[in-house]
Amino acid sequence: MIFRRYAADTEVTRLVGWPRHQRISDTDAFLNFSAAEWARWPAGPLLIESRSDGRLLGSTGLAFETPIQASTGYVLARDSWGFGYASEALRAVVQLAEVLAVTRLYALCHPSNLASIRVLERGGFACEGLLPTRQVFPNLRGEPQDVASYALLHKPLEAI
Repeated sequence: MIFRRYAADTEVTRLVGWPRHQRISDTDAFLNFSAAEWARWPAGPLLIESRSDGRLLGSTGLAFETPIQASTGYVLARDSWGFGYASEALRAVVQLAEVLAVTRLYALCHPSNLASIRVLERGGFACEGLLPTRQVFPNLRGEPQDVASYALLHKPLEAI
C-alpha cells in the first residue's frame, strides 16, 4: 500500500530526501529500516491514516540522532494534499517529541517546497537558514543542493 499510495509516485517524491521506490523490495527495505529504528529508539517512522476510513494518507515520524535530538518530515499521497493532514501530522509528531523529551527537533526542506515550508512555519518551526549545497535530493539531480533548515526548540535557549 505504501508503494502504491505515495512511495513510487514521481510527483509526490520529487522533493523528498529518499529515493523514489522503483520496486516493492524498496518498500520492504523501508519497512525493515522502520523496524530497526523502532528497536533502537523510542520512536521512528509512522504512517498517517485517515480517521474516517483508515485509508493510508502518507508517513511522518521521528529520526533520532541522539536521545534528545531528532529530525522530522512528512510525505502525503497526492490525493491527500491540501486537506491539512501534514499540519495535523506535524502537530502530533511535535507532541510525541515533547513526551520523549526531545530538546531539538528540526526538519530539512527543499527551498522550492513552499507548501512544506508553510506547514513548518504554521507548526512553530523557525527557519535557521539556507544550507548551501548540503543535501542530495535523489529524485531531482545527483548533485548536492541547497536545503532550508527549520527547527523547533523545546527549551528556552537560556536552559540549554
